[in-house]
Amino acid sequence: MDFYWLRFVPLAVLFTLALRVQAQSTAPSQSPTPSSAPRLMAPTPPPSSGPSQTKPELAKDWHVAEEFEFDWAKNGQPAHFKIEQSEEEQISRLTVNFKGRKDWVLENDDVWEVFERDFLKEEDFLKKSRNLAQSKYAFSLAPSSAAKPWIFLVTPQYGSDPGSLFVLALDASDNPKIIFNKTFHLKEFRDLDGDGVAEIAGQPCFSQSWSANLLTYDPLHVYKLGSTPQPELVLSLPLSQDYNLKHYYGWAGPDCSEDLAVVLHPPRGSKPVIMKTEEAKKMLGMKK
Repeated sequence: MDFYWLRFVPLAVLFTLALRVQAQSTAPSQSPTPSSAPRLMAPTPPPSSGPSQTKPELAKDWHVAEEFEFDWAKNGQPAHFKIEQSEEEQISRLTVNFKGRKDWVLENDDVWEVFERDFLKEEDFLKKSRNLAQSKYAFSLAPSSAAKPWIFLVTPQYGSDPGSLFVLALDASDNPKIIFNKTFHLKEFRDLDGDGVAEIAGQPCFSQSWSANLLTYDPLHVYKLGSTPQPELVLSLPLSQDYNLKHYYGWAGPDCSEDLAVVLHPPRGSKPVIMKTEEAKKMLGMKK
């Protein structure tokens, strides 16, 4: 391809930051993920997908990255959280222990990242949000004043893709459930439709660039809590469209695409436009 990535692997972090700032600085407000599939050891059996196929029981260098107590159920009986990582195999697991109950274990075919490292300095998510849990890896927020908190975990970003975002919640019996697990960079967590429950807004993909004036089309997504067949966060097209019209360059559907481009500075000084990439390159006098 004849464009360069706005994000590179972790060895090029400094260069990544500079390019990403350049690409996002022209957005009207906030500019904008395949997933690392989790495996629940209890109560459901594990699937076998994810970036690493190494079985967790084969890892020889498990170490405890963090342990903390958190009153997740809001009943005055804090649960014990333990996060373990294997540096050699690049896998991790979370164990949650509620007193008098069997451990709930989530095994991840990737490592978990320190949550604050998922954000650039100019992003304001951490400034607007206060972690309810005393943890570096698990970030907890309540979707409403009466609701039990959710827990957010992230994996590292790779290449041009955000890391995976895990969102955990408690069901009616206070059993942990995964209600979201996708490649996704979190931008905002607030009630966007006035129903009293917060939605999550963010980037399923990061923009790529053919030049300082031409980006791939990478819209933001908004997920809201659905109730059927079970509670989970589901993509809302109406909310996504409205959010992009307010915080992106426009709306041309929910899919990230290299066939569509954002022209940041069209001829004659008009506002940014979304159009077919071939037409955009021709308009700007670029080679195919």
